[in-house]
Amino acid sequence: MKFFSSVFAVSLLVTSALTIDAGATTQASDNCDTGFSQTGERSSTNGKHGVPLIKSGFSHAESSGTDTSQSNPGQTNPDQNNPGQYTPDQNATSSDGSQEQTPPVLKGDCILTGVYINNTDVSECRSILVDSLQVPAGVMLNLTNLHNNTRISFHGTTTFGKMLWAGPLVELQGNNLTVTGPGTLDGQGAWYWAQARNLTKPRWLFKMYKVADSTISGLNVLNMPFHAFAVDSCNYTTITGVTVNSSAGNGVAKNTDGFDLDKNDHVTITKNRIFGQDDCLAMQSSTNIVFSDNYCCGTHGISIGSLGGPEQNASTTVDGLTVTGNTIVNSTNGIRIKTIIGLKGLVTNAVYTNNELSNVTHAITIHSDYNKTKGGYAGTPTSLVKITNITIDGLKGTAENLYDIFVNPDVVSNWVFKDIDVTATKNGNCTGEPVSVQC
Repeated sequence: MKFFSSVFAVSLLVTSALTIDAGATTQASDNCDTGFSQTGERSSTNGKHGVPLIKSGFSHAESSGTDTSQSNPGQTNPDQNNPGQYTPDQNATSSDGSQEQTPPVLKGDCILTGVYINNTDVSECRSILVDSLQVPAGVMLNLTNLHNNTRISFHGTTTFGKMLWAGPLVELQGNNLTVTGPGTLDGQGAWYWAQARNLTKPRWLFKMYKVADSTISGLNVLNMPFHAFAVDSCNYTTITGVTVNSSAGNGVAKNTDGFDLDKNDHVTITKNRIFGQDDCLAMQSSTNIVFSDNYCCGTHGISIGSLGGPEQNASTTVDGLTVTGNTIVNSTNGIRIKTIIGLKGLVTNAVYTNNELSNVTHAITIHSDYNKTKGGYAGTPTSLVKITNITIDGLKGTAENLYDIFVNPDVVSNWVFKDIDVTATKNGNCTGEPVSVQC
């Protein structure tokens, strides 16, 4: 389904209801409702942010007509007595009895199970079942060059070996793809979280690159080493019913973003559950994005940025973002925009409606002084990124500070804040905001 978002500020009216509450404090993030049991299995919930289990519909496996259980390690045949049940081939060998090293070429309805062989060719597969797969350290699960309309279903737990390298652990590319769970992708994050922060780690567990007219649903992404999803140069694609969970590393799983977006158009991210320790959503650049009915806990909030570059172009522009119906719990920020000192870009037509906060530090954060090199605020709002046509309508909940706004007054205009009903300990700070906003 294609979505189009045409959003703009239509009023200069500002209405804010602030309740000062000395008892409002930020609590630890371990109270998040992650939807996972102690064993890491996701519970079946059906509330506003519930993630139902999704069955793939696989009932058999086909090949090119030959028995591929030996010649094509990574593909096995189902148990004929139990259709839909698959027996992993953990020790696939070639015809001479030696361990198979050549990447196999799979065709038809394909199954990846046992130990993954680097660069296994799945370009001729009509459907792919990833069943309890073990991906060796330093190897990417390659789901690129796929046929149009390929279906990919994850079952069981796919694990990734531990190694300091750039990643990603999975890459997906193609058109009209359908990717479903209910399987778990376990990035073995605890090993990485114990390493020094300046070491190279797989930047993304799941990278989507040039994915078009596709749907990703029902996955469990567990213990990501760094960021969970990269959504890069994708269009007309929906991500829904996904759970991202780094709760096992509460306090140490740094930089565990949920979704990083760059150079996309018409992408919808809806009804997902994100427990991380960085941005729930991080928009670097993109147009016509919808982020709706998601549950974010323990994060840095729903963010645009950090954004900025030498010139204003497609890589430094966010135009058309709709953020609606989300719940943000035990987080540093609720809504955040941060732009980089001395650099150019554009943030425009961003509309935030009917979002709910619970126990966040800053309800609304907008900064023009982000120092990307040092990873923090510089203290002087010298960013040249324009921030215009921003609407926040219907924000409620609890926070320590209602506002944390520190912007370059020369690059901001046409902001609308209304129906803000946040119980906060303090009003917070506003510096440089446009005249349409009084905080």
